[in-house]
Amino acid sequence: MKFNVKMVLQYIIYGISLGCTSFVIMCLGFFAAGGKDFLAPVFANFAKQAVGAMIVGIACGGTAIVYRCGGLSRLAQTAIHFFVGMGVFYPVAIYLGWIPFHPGKPLFSVMQFLLACGIFMAIRFCFYLFYRKEAKEINERLKELEKDGDDTVPPTSI
Repeated sequence: MKFNVKMVLQYIIYGISLGCTSFVIMCLGFFAAGGKDFLAPVFANFAKQAVGAMIVGIACGGTAIVYRCGGLSRLAQTAIHFFVGMGVFYPVAIYLGWIPFHPGKPLFSVMQFLLACGIFMAIRFCFYLFYRKEAKEINERLKELEKDGDDTVPPTSI
């Protein structure tokens, strides 16, 4: 597939909207769980937090463009998406305090990373199931059209 500037910009905007929407939903959840005091660190540097959410959105949502690459295997596409997404998310999340970082507790950091990997895999698996179901429905519809429409489709003349 040939990429163009419009397509890349669409994916970047998609990533930004994904990051901003996730940020707002998480803030609403934190507000419901702990009130204003729980969100005080976010509001203290709101601009950095919002920009961080956009950057992570671009890295995670925007890099989904890799699935439009026909020359790569699904495993390679998923690996690129994972490594770019996690490679951006983790440093941003640590810098902005979204996840605590304790250099003296390596097991804690490893467990956090594994949890993040598990979340990524769960989300990816949900997308896989969704697209598999969609492909099955499309294939069933095509089979129906083949059965019903052999005589109804007019021949094309060249």
